[in-house]
Amino acid sequence: MRRKLSLSEILYVGEIRTLATTVCTVRGEVDEELLAAAFAAKVAEHRSLRSRVVRDGDEVFLDLLDEEELPRLAVHPAGPTDLTDQLNRPLPAGGPLVRATLFRGDGESTFVLGIDHVICDGHSATVLCNEIWSAYAGIQDGTYEAPRSAGESWPVAVDDLLAPCSDEDLAAYVKDRTERTSEHPLAVLPFTADASPQDGQPQDGQFRDGQFRDGQSQDGQLQDGQLQDRRPQDGRPQGGALMDVRRVRLTREQTDALVGFAKSVGVSVHGLVGAALLTAVRDGYGPGYGTDHRLSFVSPVDLRARLTPALGRDVLIPAASWYLDVVDVPAGVDPIELGRRITGRLRDGIERGEPARELQALPLLLANPAVLTASLVMPNVGSVAGPPAPPGLEITDMRKFAISSKWVPEAGAGALVASPMTVYGRLSIEMPYSARCFTPARMNEIHDHVLATLLSFVERAPVSAV
Repeated sequence: MRRKLSLSEILYVGEIRTLATTVCTVRGEVDEELLAAAFAAKVAEHRSLRSRVVRDGDEVFLDLLDEEELPRLAVHPAGPTDLTDQLNRPLPAGGPLVRATLFRGDGESTFVLGIDHVICDGHSATVLCNEIWSAYAGIQDGTYEAPRSAGESWPVAVDDLLAPCSDEDLAAYVKDRTERTSEHPLAVLPFTADASPQDGQPQDGQFRDGQFRDGQSQDGQLQDGQLQDRRPQDGRPQGGALMDVRRVRLTREQTDALVGFAKSVGVSVHGLVGAALLTAVRDGYGPGYGTDHRLSFVSPVDLRARLTPALGRDVLIPAASWYLDVVDVPAGVDPIELGRRITGRLRDGIERGEPARELQALPLLLANPAVLTASLVMPNVGSVAGPPAPPGLEITDMRKFAISSKWVPEAGAGALVASPMTVYGRLSIEMPYSARCFTPARMNEIHDHVLATLLSFVERAPVSAV
């Protein structure tokens, strides 16, 4: 028995695969047998986690793995390059669609969960991570009970749960989308890296900014929420790692102040972060950015509550679409007004049902890839509580981002991808990138621009919010 993938799911099955990655920093002695049992329990509960992707002619299916092929927790001693290695190791073709790894350290370990986007989105990946830690605690105290109907079928594809739309309405929607993206030239960040990576191993393993340890970098110099740090500036990837992540992170006090400022000016934190990122892209484009240029801003949108029937966030399926906005970002733009404008347009687009139309019009949109051009892609996880820590453990940090298995440096330019999330009271923005496309120096510039913009808001926060 197998399940045919829908068109929107097949988007994740090409040569470029995307891994929804969740990273937890855990203080205390993790019992690897309990964690392995908890992960195995979730694999047993979700049929998609026991599946592989197979092709049959022009069609693509989910098919079950054999028992000996099922994914199991891998445990390794923490080392200087393990985390970077994870970013640069795609899931094997035809194999499991999930990978769980524990890097055991001295008093502090790192748990990395990667799920192929063909079977999940950001919300369901977060729920799965939380469920693994809840199962750990339940197995530990003897209260865990597996669901009676676990894993008996695959979830229904989102495409089949959308409200019907006529061919005439889809054609009109595509016409409007085409006009929207062709009226002005769209500025996309030019790639600045040499497409030929150096040989050798990365010099650090904590992702390039060293931010896995709370508040301090690997070399002890960088503090969260500050601009000064020690980073590669020569325009080349360190050692040769292709995929990397740059992180902007505020302290709890700065996050509280940013929220207070956002409330005082009537703009969401999402809008302020989006404005900071858009102006960073505009500045990064360079002096060629003219008055006629625009930026295309892609916002992933969760469709779960808009389906019939609605889906809970625990259902492992890619249930997100997107809204594409074309934004005027002139020199000296007021970031507060820009943030207000992009959030208002996003809200209006969702109310009009545009994210659902994007999925339904995919065959027409894919015929003209230019209408899918993105300057900035900004998923918004929002504010999350973080995974529940089992007794005896403390989960001190969680990171979330999507890692692509391949970028295309030959394209010469590409989107900035940035994922804001507030967890444990601290706002962070994860920016995954390929070192064959963007140099560390370019990502440093974007990091510093975004952080400086956010701190300028923090400085203007009402006294009661500080």
